[in-house]
Amino acid sequence: MSNNKQLQLALEIATMAHKNIQRRNGDPYIFHALRVANNSMYVRTKLQKAAAILHDVIEDTPFDETFLRQQGIDEAVLTVLDFLTHKPDTSYEDYIQNICQNIDAMLVKLADLADNMDQGTLPVLTDKDRERFTIYKKAQLTIMETLAQQHTDIFQDILNKQ
Repeated sequence: MSNNKQLQLALEIATMAHKNIQRRNGDPYIFHALRVANNSMYVRTKLQKAAAILHDVIEDTPFDETFLRQQGIDEAVLTVLDFLTHKPDTSYEDYIQNICQNIDAMLVKLADLADNMDQGTLPVLTDKDRERFTIYKKAQLTIMETLAQQHTDIFQDILNKQ
């Protein structure tokens, strides 16, 4: 299936999966997935964009990897989604370390973290939000350190865009 058809399919599935779900600020949840997918500082390829659109589907909705495969999502996208899906029996630190095994997952996760740490998307900043931001910032640093060590060209490009 062509990359554009994968993107269209990813968007259709994510829109259906997140239908009638809202973020705390009242935005439809799909807006988060679209912001992540369109963060050009991190998301660079159509594979990454499709994974970004779908990044919360397996973890946060009833739809699983088998369903996505049956709908026609490519194995390459499913591989990235496997890295991006935080399994219940895995600590957050181990989850981030696992993401650092896959460059596409690292870049999508950086875009996800950037959107999740955007205080402008929250109506009120709570103590729980501040705690979550600390965890997310540590995850961001872990991924950036891995990029600096293993993917210096991408790391440098990100620094040049900031």
